[in-house]
Amino acid sequence: MKMIKSAYLFLAYTLVSLFMALPVAAQQKYELNSGWTCANINKVKVGGAQLSRSDYPVDQWMKATVPGTVLTTLLDNKKVPDPFYGMNNKLIKDIYHTGNAHYTYWFVKSFDQVAKGDEQIWLQFRGVNYKTEIFLNGKKVNAQIHEGMHLRQQYNITSLLSANGHNRLAVLVYPPDFPGDSNGGQGGDGTIAKGLTTQYTAGWDWIQPIRDRNTGIWDKVTIEKTKVVNLQNPHVVTLVPGKRAVEGAQQPATIKVSAELINTSTKPVSGTLVLTMAGKTTQTKITLPAQKNTEVQLPQLLLTNPKLWWPNGYGEQNLYPTRLQFIVGTAVSDEENLNVGVRQIETAFNTHTQSMETTINGQRLYQRRQLDHF
Repeated sequence: MKMIKSAYLFLAYTLVSLFMALPVAAQQKYELNSGWTCANINKVKVGGAQLSRSDYPVDQWMKATVPGTVLTTLLDNKKVPDPFYGMNNKLIKDIYHTGNAHYTYWFVKSFDQVAKGDEQIWLQFRGVNYKTEIFLNGKKVNAQIHEGMHLRQQYNITSLLSANGHNRLAVLVYPPDFPGDSNGGQGGDGTIAKGLTTQYTAGWDWIQPIRDRNTGIWDKVTIEKTKVVNLQNPHVVTLVPGKRAVEGAQQPATIKVSAELINTSTKPVSGTLVLTMAGKTTQTKITLPAQKNTEVQLPQLLLTNPKLWWPNGYGEQNLYPTRLQFIVGTAVSDEENLNVGVRQIETAFNTHTQSMETTINGQRLYQRRQLDHF
């Protein structure tokens, strides 16, 4: 992916990559990662309602890199010099001096999708920096402007889909309200920290300021198809009590799982939430109230002789393929698949060293900071 190579332009991606992402099931979810075009807001004379109509011409717009930042797109289109060479970074205009409009962009994408029967279609954004207005087929998707770099977005777009299946999505992306003056200090002048965004993009230690402050659709955009109930945000807690050895037989581990279930129907829906892991299942029956988001806790699952997850250098990073399904009658309304590392991380104050101590699976963890100065 082009954005990966531009680590300078897309440094924020490394933060999110620390979190475990759910694999995408082909029949349920797909990514909108190609065919995007974009244009600066100063060059667009119409609003989102018109831009998101399929008859509005965007064929002369610049090809956009999504996921990616505005600066990634400008670099891919050779509109700015490569900041990795020489002093090229100084040749790229900084948002503090240009004003926010210079890096405020419309992103447009066409895609085919219809909803059949009781299918529900969801539009999901994993990360946009910093503010977002979304339009689909001439209609506003989000009633209020979404704000926050690391806050995910999800919208039920079933009623907004075109009858012929041809859809046009238009997304207006604004930079942070306070881009900060990149004066060479820790995070520039610090004003960028007023928003939920990455402070170091205005300059941090040896990191040069990122001229657009990582503005853009910098993480995945996906379309997900479910039935009447959408299963989302599975939360897995693994309890590994006692001090464990890296090798040999293990005492049992306890798996605690919860998830959110959105009932899109105007009537209550009864079904069963089922967890499958390591050949074992645990489940609970529930009636979901109409048009509500309900958090459901499953009965605990006891995993015998578990293969534990250890940090690099301590042991293997064992993972368990895990499936969550919500079943209505005999049909799966929605499911999520993920890989789970069975581990327990704890922190405590060590009175001998007068410092915080971290343990994993009962074993003390040695941590050090590696500086990348050279």
